[in-house]
Amino acid sequence: MMSTRSWPLVSITFLTLVLTNTLSMAQPIRLESEDARVEGPSLAATRPAARPAATQPAAQTRTGYSGTGYVTGFRTDADRLVFTYDAPAAGIYDIAIGYGSPGRKGFGFDVNGLKISDLFRDEGTGTGFGVHQLGRVELVAGTNTLTIEKGWGYYDIDYIEVSRSGPIAAPAKPPATLTDERLTPATRALMQRLVDAYGTGTFSGVYSTDDAEYVRRTVGVTPAMMGGDFMDYSPSRVARGTTGNGETERLIAAGRAGQIVTISWHWNAPKDLLDRMITDPANGKEVDARWYKGFNTNATTFDVARALADPNSEDYKLLLRDIDVIAVELKKLADAKVPVLWRPLHEAEGRWFWWGAKGPEPLVRLWRLMHERLTNHHDLHNLIWVYTTAGDPAWYPGDAYVDVLGVDAYPDDFRDPQTGLWNRLQAQHAGKKLLAVSEFGGAPDVDRMHRLGAPWVYFTSWSGDAGPRKNPPDELKRIYTSPKTINAETNQPSK
Repeated sequence: MMSTRSWPLVSITFLTLVLTNTLSMAQPIRLESEDARVEGPSLAATRPAARPAATQPAAQTRTGYSGTGYVTGFRTDADRLVFTYDAPAAGIYDIAIGYGSPGRKGFGFDVNGLKISDLFRDEGTGTGFGVHQLGRVELVAGTNTLTIEKGWGYYDIDYIEVSRSGPIAAPAKPPATLTDERLTPATRALMQRLVDAYGTGTFSGVYSTDDAEYVRRTVGVTPAMMGGDFMDYSPSRVARGTTGNGETERLIAAGRAGQIVTISWHWNAPKDLLDRMITDPANGKEVDARWYKGFNTNATTFDVARALADPNSEDYKLLLRDIDVIAVELKKLADAKVPVLWRPLHEAEGRWFWWGAKGPEPLVRLWRLMHERLTNHHDLHNLIWVYTTAGDPAWYPGDAYVDVLGVDAYPDDFRDPQTGLWNRLQAQHAGKKLLAVSEFGGAPDVDRMHRLGAPWVYFTSWSGDAGPRKNPPDELKRIYTSPKTINAETNQPSK
């Protein structure tokens, strides 16, 4: 789900640097930010070496910069930094950014009007600078405009580097074996189908029946995957009147009709729900923390670390109770011979859900506890375990407990193929795990993903305003009719 958080990147106006260079395949071209024209009330180029120490602002004291200085600011939505670059040829290029920040910071990068949403991921660069690999982009021959936009703001930019990409290799296929050695034949067959398609095609998906119908009306094809959520089976919600609304039966019907089923669980905290409106201390605004928001960190005082620390405690037993309730629903799918891409405890690294609120160690313990409980205690062997990651290895439950790595992406521009995140995850998991887009705001540009070397094995659009209706109808049709898109009617992607 695109929770009450998002990592929004505010569209910002431009700062322009016009440079004409000949790009070498072997040597990156570095464009220094301090030589650019800056726009916006808080953005400024600083050249510490050329300024008397007494006049140098405290915020402009970073060391280790290249050239004669760097750009600081990014505090208002009007701040932006634009480099205009004359590329010698059209093609695929790699972008690196020299940056300084006090911690993780979201930012925007605009390439000729295509917006890329990304994150400076290090916990901080101290008083110096780090290098962020943005990933691959497409440039045209001649003039290209490359713009850094504020996003979260409060970081510094030293330079950008542009280099021609080398040949893009297909991703190494992982083995089709899974963490559960006793999988049902249908589940093994699904995993084999995913592995076979990896690198050549991308399965399409949605999270609601209404969105599947919209795709059928608009495009004339059926998404390959149907998503669902076991949120309303959470016992602390059932105690307040929810029934599940036939979600399990809906998903069984989708599986029997030939769609791949993927299920999330917005797990309402087992107890200690605030069940009231609260005030956000950061901005003074009122926040809904009533019982139906009980999966959010700010709507409960339930402490997952404390619960896991004592297996004899009431809170630990409540964790098991809730998992056991969900096992009943998963057993119905197993009995119907419907395999499930099972995606619990998602977006933990963001800490906006209670299962991630106490950091990576409790999350890993809870994931492994659930894996053991469902696989061994409940004897469920129709589950392919999908862990939703933002790329931090400290949160990873381990190869023995994860079958597929998913990312949840809500970029400003659906054309953003997430190549930087793909590259980072490939560095950690290449040849071991499939990579997928487990949630997406809209429908992604499948052709662009494959062209730029980020062939995620499937995507599942979220619903409502962040579902397939977010795309213009002609773009949705282009995406769903691409030879690289695998729909319910498609046996294999075009090679």
